[in-house]
Amino acid sequence: MGTVEILGTAQDAGVPHLGCRCVNCEAAREDVRQTRYASAIQLSDGGQYLFDATPDVRFQLTDVPDGVFLTHAHLGHLTGLLYFGRESTDADELPVYATPGLVDVIRDNEPLCSLVANGTVDLRSVADDVVSLEETAVTPFRVEHRESVPTGTLSYRIDGPDRSLLYLTDIDTLSDRAESLIRDVDVALVDGTFWSSDEIDRVADVPHPTVRSSMNDLNDADTEVVFTHLNHTNPLLNPGSDERERLESAGFRVAERGDTITL
Repeated sequence: MGTVEILGTAQDAGVPHLGCRCVNCEAAREDVRQTRYASAIQLSDGGQYLFDATPDVRFQLTDVPDGVFLTHAHLGHLTGLLYFGRESTDADELPVYATPGLVDVIRDNEPLCSLVANGTVDLRSVADDVVSLEETAVTPFRVEHRESVPTGTLSYRIDGPDRSLLYLTDIDTLSDRAESLIRDVDVALVDGTFWSSDEIDRVADVPHPTVRSSMNDLNDADTEVVFTHLNHTNPLLNPGSDERERLESAGFRVAERGDTITL
């Protein structure tokens, strides 16, 4: 039986966010309990498997995992790989699963390519290949996220003996394909970056489906929908906010670090 633990729930740069003095960031500076690490999960199934290597990985893990599944090449999902290098844990042939394009980027560009040269990581390309573990199976699916990321972006479906989970934290829109992936599992960890489109001035440059629109699109889904990857501006970070009450009253919830899901 596989178990998924939520290790982080914030957008790439975490909470507090460098250079920001919004109410959420100031609250996190004043009370460390309100700190949010970048979005990541860990699957336990005959070993420990990390999904997304974040800049906060040294707080999220105690030991080197048995494998890492990368979604894409952005700050909050890739840069934590460096903590497995010689300057830190000095891992040995750590299996790292990624798109063929991202594998090439890691292999060919410093500082990441030193992880390959030193034998720290064992890069494994995945497209639509199923990765079978002890009692679970991990299947990657391509999703739409930033044409400026030519290496592509993956979501991951994890199938256990009893339940299935989708890890879908970074998308541009809730496309028909993305919605279909969500509706086809028991639990979905879904992109919850922005509550609304007016949270930041440059939202058009960093498109994500708003939580409000996703709630409307998924209100009749049988799937347990859990929002994660929250931007530091998102009012859902405040458990006492009107927005959080509205979301929970509609049958959705916000991911919290330490939550576990049995598959």
